[in-house]
Parts: sequence; structure tokens; C-alpha cells
Amino acid sequence: MSEPEATDGSTNTDGEIVEPENSTVDDWFGQNVARDQDVADEAIAEAGGDVEEAEELFDERAEGKEKYDEGHPRP
Repeated sequence: MSEPEATDGSTNTDGEIVEPENSTVDDWFGQNVARDQDVADEAIAEAGGDVEEAEELFDERAEGKEKYDEGHPRP
């Protein structure tokens, strides 16, 4: 039995969501957290272990909260 055809590229004739073959998602909360963890690690290394300097670097570079807020507006 073959898959029902997609009508508009996102759902098929049965109403099921159809993902493209090379589908990726990069805005999940966990992914943003992981990227910010990398930024924190880099900031600590760059600051030579100085936590206050690393915090300033992190605040300048981290994007997770902003990306999450942009993609999840308050009702």
C-alpha cells in the first residue's frame, strides 16, 4: 500500500503531517540550552577561569533565551 500523497507539502490526503526527507529542527529549547552551555564553556576558558569575566562574556554571546522568547511569545 502506498503513502497518501501530500497535498501542500506539509500534510497528506489523510491529514497526517509529512516531513521532508531532509527535515531538521534547530529551535528546540534543549538545543538552545546546549548551544548556551558551549558558549559558557568557551567563556570560562577564554576568561582563564575568572567567573565574573566569563559571566560578562556569556551575557554578550548567549542567544538561547532570546531565541526561545522569539519563537514562543507569551499569550
